[in-house]
Amino acid sequence: MTAPRTFTVVGNWKMNTLKEDIDKLSSILNTATIFPNTEVVVGCPSCYLEYARQQLPPTIGVAAQNCFKEAKGNFSGEISPAMIQDCGCEWVILGHPERRMLFQECDELIGQKVAHAQKAGLKIVACVCETKADRDEGLTQQVLAAQMESLAASISDWSRVVVAFEALWASNTGVLATPAQVQETMAMIREWLRQNVSNDVADSTRLIYAGSVSSGNCEELARLRDVDGFLVGSAALKPDIVNILKASRVSCSRLWAGQKRLQATSQLITNIRETRFTQLSLDTRRL
Repeated sequence: MTAPRTFTVVGNWKMNTLKEDIDKLSSILNTATIFPNTEVVVGCPSCYLEYARQQLPPTIGVAAQNCFKEAKGNFSGEISPAMIQDCGCEWVILGHPERRMLFQECDELIGQKVAHAQKAGLKIVACVCETKADRDEGLTQQVLAAQMESLAASISDWSRVVVAFEALWASNTGVLATPAQVQETMAMIREWLRQNVSNDVADSTRLIYAGSVSSGNCEELARLRDVDGFLVGSAALKPDIVNILKASRVSCSRLWAGQKRLQATSQLITNIRETRFTQLSLDTRRL
């Protein structure tokens, strides 16, 4: 039986923090209860990577929100994996929907970035996404398959990769994806891994969901079979993030309780069958 996947919460601060904000958010995270099977990573603007690393406990990872595909060179405004590591950080978020949409990063470029970051030794949050047009036109599977194919060709060690899916039509739009929609898409990604990489990778790779995750919907989403955590946007800038961190424990507790009930029922049925079989055997002997 496959071991449970670590529940992973990535809080992406995007371009919303100054040092005073990092101080406040770090204070919240420093006092938050983080359960053993939950991994927490914070996505931070590159100019504050080292500062955030100093303010947060070592149990919380710090991720750059982007990096380039080369180790060094004349690439003004870019940051390399080595620079990220020099700031004491070991994570990077690549292929974020805002990089894809606003900065027109194509699958090929994102794949090159992923390959270089992994070769340099960084852990990666690799993002895929769908737009409203993709969903309306029934292209979700096709679009995600193309993005996953580009990522998979660039990844040599899946144990150091978390795949994040974002439904752009459910991000800050007032329209929330239903749990059924989220589960369907996450299962689609896991099945792609199973068919195109391996069963082991499909079973062990963490798939996290992005799309207006909040304290109001995190528990229900955390109970979904193929959701292994969240990529959190605006809620990561609020005390709400603490409830999201706890969602995995609540979810696991309920699932555990349900599993125990099923096991008890199964054992009861087995006992009844055995008792009945014993009685029938005795009755047969008497005859």
